[in-house]
Amino acid sequence: MALYKGIRVDSTLRQFLPHMPLVEEYRESLQTLQAVWDNLNLLGQMSGTTTEMTRTRESFSRLTSSLLNNLAQRTLARRVQDISGKAQVAIDILVRNLFERTADIGFLATDQSVRRYGALAGCGDQAGRHEMGSRFRAYVDKYSVYFDVILLSPAGQVLARLDEERSVAHSHASLIRQALETKAAYVESYAPVDLFPGGEPVLIYAYRVDDGLGKPLGVLCLCFDFADEVARIFNDLARPGDWSVITLLDERHQVIASSDPYLVPVGARFPESAGDGHILRFAGRSYLATRRNTQGYQGYLGPGWSALVLLPLEHAFTQDEDQLEQLDLPGELFAAVLRHGTIFPPELQDIPLQAEAIQQELERSVWNGNVRQSQSRNQALNPAFSKILLWEISRTGMRMKDVFSRSIGNLQSTVVASLLEDCRFLASLAIDIMDRNLYERANDCRWWALDPALCRLLEDPLTSQRQQAMTTRLAGINALYTVYDKLVLFNAEQRIVATSRPDAGSLVDQVIDAPWAGATLQLTRPEHYTVSDFVPSGLYGGRPSYIYAAALFGSQGQTLGGIGIVFDSAPQFAAMLRDALPQDMPGAFGLFVDQEGRVIASSSPDYRPGQVLELPPGLLAAAQRNGGESRLALLGGQVVALGARRSTGYREYKGEHDPYRNELTALICVPLGPCAETGETVPEPVARAQEGSAFAAGSTPGERAEIATFHVGGHWLGLPVQVVQEAVELQGYTRLPGAPAQVFGSMLHRNEAIPLYNLHAALGLPEQGRPEELQVVVIDSGAGRPFGILVDRLGEIPEVPVDHIAPVSNIFVGATPVLASLVKPTDPEHKGAMLTLLSVEHMHAILRDL
Repeated sequence: MALYKGIRVDSTLRQFLPHMPLVEEYRESLQTLQAVWDNLNLLGQMSGTTTEMTRTRESFSRLTSSLLNNLAQRTLARRVQDISGKAQVAIDILVRNLFERTADIGFLATDQSVRRYGALAGCGDQAGRHEMGSRFRAYVDKYSVYFDVILLSPAGQVLARLDEERSVAHSHASLIRQALETKAAYVESYAPVDLFPGGEPVLIYAYRVDDGLGKPLGVLCLCFDFADEVARIFNDLARPGDWSVITLLDERHQVIASSDPYLVPVGARFPESAGDGHILRFAGRSYLATRRNTQGYQGYLGPGWSALVLLPLEHAFTQDEDQLEQLDLPGELFAAVLRHGTIFPPELQDIPLQAEAIQQELERSVWNGNVRQSQSRNQALNPAFSKILLWEISRTGMRMKDVFSRSIGNLQSTVVASLLEDCRFLASLAIDIMDRNLYERANDCRWWALDPALCRLLEDPLTSQRQQAMTTRLAGINALYTVYDKLVLFNAEQRIVATSRPDAGSLVDQVIDAPWAGATLQLTRPEHYTVSDFVPSGLYGGRPSYIYAAALFGSQGQTLGGIGIVFDSAPQFAAMLRDALPQDMPGAFGLFVDQEGRVIASSSPDYRPGQVLELPPGLLAAAQRNGGESRLALLGGQVVALGARRSTGYREYKGEHDPYRNELTALICVPLGPCAETGETVPEPVARAQEGSAFAAGSTPGERAEIATFHVGGHWLGLPVQVVQEAVELQGYTRLPGAPAQVFGSMLHRNEAIPLYNLHAALGLPEQGRPEELQVVVIDSGAGRPFGILVDRLGEIPEVPVDHIAPVSNIFVGATPVLASLVKPTDPEHKGAMLTLLSVEHMHAILRDL
């Protein structure tokens, strides 16, 4: 522990506290009130008005320390979680993208047109070179992630390339030798290369082109548009008012990309990270920092890069104030979260209870002080001053409790608001992962439809040898792209002629009687594709999935048939949703739903594809605006924090010129607890302001009596101050089985067992759920044996005109015997509850024979 401005705090939080405005605000409020209370208490002791309240003061001090530590810990944890999530998403999204590139190079390196040109390139045919460049353009038109494609001879001669304006004729790059000799499926290189003069690093995926028998003909290079892709990732992760800087680091901890190159330039080098949420100094500034390595995808871990997110320390915690200002939580559901929620740690839930207990102890001390002052009025030096002083001590304690309540309430609200924002962000991530993934599927089918081997085999008369060649080619492609259940090739009669799976041979010669197959054969251009509805298909074992398809065209432009790629939706969608779930929220689940709220995929066994959800009205419409929607909602009997984001596409997929539209929405849900049925609530006790106004001093002449008041349920009750000894905690009590309902039991008081009268039972109120929250007012029975009565809360000790006290029987016939008199307020405008005096004799008679 360490001291921070007089407060004991966790030493690990000490350096963050000056940058947390909300924590500072509550610290100042509590310490100011503590100083006022100390001064009032000192005056009380000097004047003989109060007793020493050192224990209460120490309890407040400990609770202040606990509150500020919890506030700081939660504030820091939320911000670290925020930047850690960004770091993880940034590197994982990139690695997912790069995984697809490792498959692309394997496919295109076996393209027969590339092989044929590689074998003949030595002739220096310029027309052939241009034709090969056009061939590359046909592929890249469907994959805008590449900005260049290059074919090199084994000696490094540039045989053909997409960007024909570059004049480089020969390369000595080391990746050529690596691609020719590697036993891996690809070579991945991010470094400056002489194919691109200027010295900037280029991300290239390379592999050898052979003649089909193992003889190398050259090296094919796919040049990935790294700068454009990371700019898209950074832009998707940006939030309004966000000060964080997202960077990507290579294996040497050097920055290779930055969302703000003015603050953190490319080329800067960082030490190895000290873990999530550490303070990092860079360029004369302190940052809250976190670094994450990729979790990998399909076993691929990328080039060994990581993501580092930096948040300037002076701006790290200012967003909490903005969240509070924008907060709008539905009362009933938010109340259910507060009552039954699981997102607040036990130590945080205990603070309001501790504050209530301390305030109760303080109020009891002040109430007892008022009782003593009233009973010894003639001995007091200044009775009026004493009552005012005691009242001010009580008010100051109430203000301190209010600060505790507001701070905890604000913290609970910001925790929920932060969780809702996280859910919205993660829903955006989930739908982005889906769009990026399905972008690849839309492109894959069109790439493979360009494959000259498949086109030629489909164009020639079908034989068993050609059918086997088709199967072999499809199987080779499917081995590279593991996200597919199978690939099917069908002819112009929609009849399957080959599949990529040996165990799916029974499908061969079947006619695909589905709308997507017929639509595929109607396509007239190689850039077009079709997609099935998400419905059960015999091609996927009767389960629902998407099937992407493109037409294959012959040498004369005629439609030969089509290729359909069956997306392995069940595990792939589940993996997408799992990757988007918050890691520290057990029970969180994700869903993809269509416009009708029908489940497409789920990470939870409680929700199955095809199930229609009862979603909050307007949720799906709101999910397409302003980056998505988040709210508290009721789902499956649980209150959930729900984030929603509708699909917006990725690059060309579902873009302006893509006719395909599929309005899916990602939902990320975090269960927060059950929504209990609304039951009868106990009326709120009358407010102290109303108590004080009921009997204004001097408003009526005549004799006045002082009444010690308290609350039971919604009733305001009292007794003449002369019969009251003191108020104490209910502790060490024993219930008496078989006793009348009005008899609660007994407890030890000053080493004597005293009986306890149960006012709740006497007044027909429900049994108190937590007896430890009750207080005991000890009464002098007048017969030498005191007894106690159970009350919910202590009230004021007002002076009332004696002539305003009237027996209850004069007003209400048949009233409960324990109610003796009513005190009519002197203020005719008084709207509060009427004060009722109890019968000591009746209560004592009930308890006397125990």
